[in-house]
Amino acid sequence: MPYNRLKSSPLKRRIPLYQSVMQRVVHLLVDGDFKPGQPLPSEWDLAAHWGVSQGTIRKGLNELVSRGILRRHQGVGTFVTQQNWDWGCYPFTEMPVLQEGKTRQVWPVAEVLSLVVTAADEETAVQLGLKKAELVWKIMLLWRTGYAEVAVDEIFLPVALLPDLNVRFIRRRRSFYAFLLLEYDVLVDTAQQWLWQTALHPETARLLKADMALPALCLGRLSQSVDGVLYEWRRRYLRLGNQAMQLSGFTAEF
Repeated sequence: MPYNRLKSSPLKRRIPLYQSVMQRVVHLLVDGDFKPGQPLPSEWDLAAHWGVSQGTIRKGLNELVSRGILRRHQGVGTFVTQQNWDWGCYPFTEMPVLQEGKTRQVWPVAEVLSLVVTAADEETAVQLGLKKAELVWKIMLLWRTGYAEVAVDEIFLPVALLPDLNVRFIRRRRSFYAFLLLEYDVLVDTAQQWLWQTALHPETARLLKADMALPALCLGRLSQSVDGVLYEWRRRYLRLGNQAMQLSGFTAEF
């Protein structure tokens, strides 16, 4: 257990302390000090190491539990899960397994494809409260389960809020939301989500190895900081294949 890392520096005081706890824990996860399936030190130990109350530690850990990054086992402890914060609480399960009444969960893994500056299209401008053609960052992510491509994300963020993004920094982090928390002290939550049917663009179809003639599902997600600032509009194009996406009624696995 890397107690020397836990004691490395005091928590930041310029943001709410529970967010600083989240930030420190995410740092430890990103740097590989705690891996999926491993337990974290107790709340009392963390409170003693970081010089804050046990209640502050609990609130920070609870926030990470609500995002699926950590999992509590009553009377046992708090553990790291396999889930990527960016994906959300929707694991996959194979259709034959589903038909057997089982729910073996599979969590997709993201690859950052690109980061460019572009002009906001009308939909993005409306969602983020921008002027049409105002500059936004566009991040492309490809999600896989094993060797199967299951989703492509288009993420749009106002350049004015994040003027110095760097794709190398983003690729080093476990998720983009973790990157925002670690590098900008910004904690985001989902404000609204929509699901609709759409046609795939040629490049998206190529990445998903999907037939452009068939309709696809698109999940739109609007995210904002805890103080209400709109930071992200995300379009996720899904290719389920022989997999089902589980929306409720499951317990997160390691």
